[in-house]
Amino acid sequence: MSVDPLLEGLEKLWARINPNEDAVQSGLLVDLDPAQRRYEQVECTRLRIGRTLARDLDLTRRLASDVLALLPLDGNLYSQLIFPLVAAVGRRRVLEHLIPAVREGDWPARANASCATYWVRVWSPGKSSAERHIDHVADLWPELWRASLEAFVHCPDLDLRMQLHTAFPLGPEHYPPEAAPLLHQARSIAQDYPERFSRLLTGSTGYGVAI
Repeated sequence: MSVDPLLEGLEKLWARINPNEDAVQSGLLVDLDPAQRRYEQVECTRLRIGRTLARDLDLTRRLASDVLALLPLDGNLYSQLIFPLVAAVGRRRVLEHLIPAVREGDWPARANASCATYWVRVWSPGKSSAERHIDHVADLWPELWRASLEAFVHCPDLDLRMQLHTAFPLGPEHYPPEAAPLLHQARSIAQDYPERFSRLLTGSTGYGVAI
């Protein structure tokens, strides 16, 4: 049986958080087919981890490396892991972990890491003084744009390109001159699939850009 890295990582993390309680009640998984069982295990475990981390930022700081390692494995459709992480350790540390993950690794992991940066962008401090980080991250967004641009151009999978394309802008003013060939390739791809990548063509992409 093949290993499921995301589910395995979530279960190991939950075991560190609460070794005396299963994240998912076994009765919920009865009579489910394997795909549905996996879905319920991932969703329930991620949700419980996220809620626990959000309540205890000291715990989140201690487990930050473990949580960061999960982000390239997850589709990051939700903020459950990322919001507590940013609240605990700040935007900068999270972005500094994600940007290299967009640059290397297998294509799904690179796309997942790029998607995770959306939640870094939209997170806002809560009322707790512990969550009020003064994060200066403007210098990191161009690094993300370049990494996501390169991944978008070279990735052979259109669905993964869909994950990647919202992270970077196409405007040449956001890049050094040597990025011009990559920008030309990205524009050509977007023009070949305008129904998929219209946001790139209209300039409504790029995390960290005022659009």
